[in-house]
Amino acid sequence: MKKIIITMLLSLAAISIYAQDTGQWGAAYLKVRLSDKLGYYGEHHLRYTDKGYGYDLHKSYNRMGLNYFVNDNFDIVVGPAIIGKFNQEIESTDDPYDQTTLMEYRIWHQYLYHHYWGRVKFYHQVRIEHRWEEKVEYTKYSNRYRYKLYAYIPLNNDHIEPGTFYLVPSVELFMHDNHEESLEDFRVYNALGYKFDEDISFTAGHMWTYNHTATTNVFRFTVYIDLDLRD
Repeated sequence: MKKIIITMLLSLAAISIYAQDTGQWGAAYLKVRLSDKLGYYGEHHLRYTDKGYGYDLHKSYNRMGLNYFVNDNFDIVVGPAIIGKFNQEIESTDDPYDQTTLMEYRIWHQYLYHHYWGRVKFYHQVRIEHRWEEKVEYTKYSNRYRYKLYAYIPLNNDHIEPGTFYLVPSVELFMHDNHEESLEDFRVYNALGYKFDEDISFTAGHMWTYNHTATTNVFRFTVYIDLDLRD
């Protein structure tokens, strides 16, 4: 376990050298189990970016969905998402202070398979998003395809239970169509988590992202609320 932690820290130090922009993301994830087969899923983000002149609110994410549990290892989510894009530079001018707010609307569906390998729980997440992106003069439609591999590694217990610290390493690949470049984004995220009680967990960590215009270092803090309303 010490070797895993040291490797992660060295990797973070190496990729940080190449970062241009920095960001801070705060998020809340809500899962509500309504029955053996159905549940509610929600993601709510506030994202701030600093491109050299201070942190500005960059985006807000509100993603909702109906969760269908196929079995103990596989579930599906389908729903809408509403994204606000703030302090967006207007491309037709050279003035960095000539900015506007744009909206984006999505229909998304997710397929999540998870399994154990020893004490480590692995997740394979496929997410497909149909996006209507508001531009200054028109609306652009595109599809985005995402694959994320991540794991939960308990540190001070054999399983993740209340009082457990755990690591969450992950990588995610983003591809999209109706754009000049097929690759949209690549993310490496490593977080330290703590399970406070049966319903609430926290994670905090560092994410490095790459796309065709910049690489970015992002600090992320997330609270997870997981409720089970079954009798």
